[in-house]
Amino acid sequence: MTDTAASQKFKAQGDTAYRQSQFAQAADLYLQAIQADGTNPVLFTNRAMALLKLERFADAAHSCSQALAIDSTSVKALWRRGTAYYSLGQFAKAQHDFNCGLALEPTNTALLTELEKTKKALESATASKAQLPRSGSGIAAPIASSAPQPMSVPQSPQDFERAWREHASVPARLYEYLKMVPIVRLPSLFRASLESAHIADITNALEHGYQTHKDFDLVFKVLSALPSIDRFSLALLFTDDKVKERIHHLLKQLATEMDVDAALLTNKYS
Repeated sequence: MTDTAASQKFKAQGDTAYRQSQFAQAADLYLQAIQADGTNPVLFTNRAMALLKLERFADAAHSCSQALAIDSTSVKALWRRGTAYYSLGQFAKAQHDFNCGLALEPTNTALLTELEKTKKALESATASKAQLPRSGSGIAAPIASSAPQPMSVPQSPQDFERAWREHASVPARLYEYLKMVPIVRLPSLFRASLESAHIADITNALEHGYQTHKDFDLVFKVLSALPSIDRFSLALLFTDDKVKERIHHLLKQLATEMDVDAALLTNKYS
């Protein structure tokens, strides 16, 4: 027996909890809404969004599958399940879901971006497997040099991506690289490839710059530039709350040290 009124009450409470970044509570409230009325696919896709924020990717995929069992044309369910599969490294499944979503909404640019990113990840994973030495072949895999390559100003997004992979794991190196890159070029260099991991890496580098070099100017310029990059909102959506808190702390320090109004920027990172 369904109780629509109770279901809507729990959904409203779940929506409030989600907006307040209380994702575990939101997921529980959406579950209670589902238990009161399991015929509404939106409840399953909303719960999947909360589960994605909690990095419970397998559970999020399952919740989306339940939504699709009710409404096979739910683009949100396909999109979020594709996102969950991508995060699980199941790129072929993610590609399938993004393709299905685009069949329903061919002009959905966000889905097109996710599909292109997934295709590249699938190609890279396939190529990596092909390069692995066969068992018993006696062929040793080449050992990559651990020495970082000299830094240079990137001439293309491909140069930028390669250098990012080289330096991102060491905040001090990434800080030096960000100093070298013209900040106004960040949107064209990232294009539509910005991810939550990039935001976390940048936060690490900026904290290093602030704590070690008191480089308030770079912190301000980079944090001001990121919101203009394609997919910033989506990348921020999947950014860990602790990373956001660290960004807010940096902005608070900027407001003190540089006498700037950081309120607008803080809202962009909320």
